[in-house]
Amino acid sequence: MHDGAPPHYAQPVRQFLHETFPDRWIGRRAPIEWPVRSPDLTSTDFFLWPMIKDSFYVTKPENIHALKDAITTEMQRLPEDLCRRACQSVSKGLQLCKNLQDENIEQYL
Repeated sequence: MHDGAPPHYAQPVRQFLHETFPDRWIGRRAPIEWPVRSPDLTSTDFFLWPMIKDSFYVTKPENIHALKDAITTEMQRLPEDLCRRACQSVSKGLQLCKNLQDENIEQYL
């Protein structure tokens, strides 16, 4: 916490984002608004990202371009079938929500 604000919302962080990504960064009270707790989280947030991030955080990327290149490289290494199954799980979850009329679906997955 910094002055009572979470680190990602502290003024120095917001200033860095504004200078690095002018009018293009996403967040609470950012140029592109986004809810604090996103209703749009998918299997990529919980499965795919944790799986690939360890590969390129072993050595700290030197800049934004190096980070982008590392992410792209790791995404290209993923088996196509893995990506297909992750997308299918999102579709399955959406269909369950529809069929169960927005009940909790975790026990059905």
